[in-house]
Amino acid sequence: MATVNLNLSEELQKFVNSQVESGQFDGASGYIEALIARAKNGKEKLEALLIEGLDSGDPIPLDAEEWTRIRRDVEQRISNGQ
Repeated sequence: MATVNLNLSEELQKFVNSQVESGQFDGASGYIEALIARAKNGKEKLEALLIEGLDSGDPIPLDAEEWTRIRRDVEQRISNGQ
């Protein structure tokens, strides 16, 4: 495992300490590892969603008429409790 040294402002160090004190992490390194893992997973998920979108078929133009339809659909879903 590699070692990385970080210089944090006092404010950020206090924040990291408070996260560690919450009991969810095994020290500051555990907290930083969790942040990096979350960022990595988020990037991978975003890339997968982008590929899915590209593979989903022919694009449709998002003109004013389409946005009106989308807004109407959302408003209807909200009023139906969906």
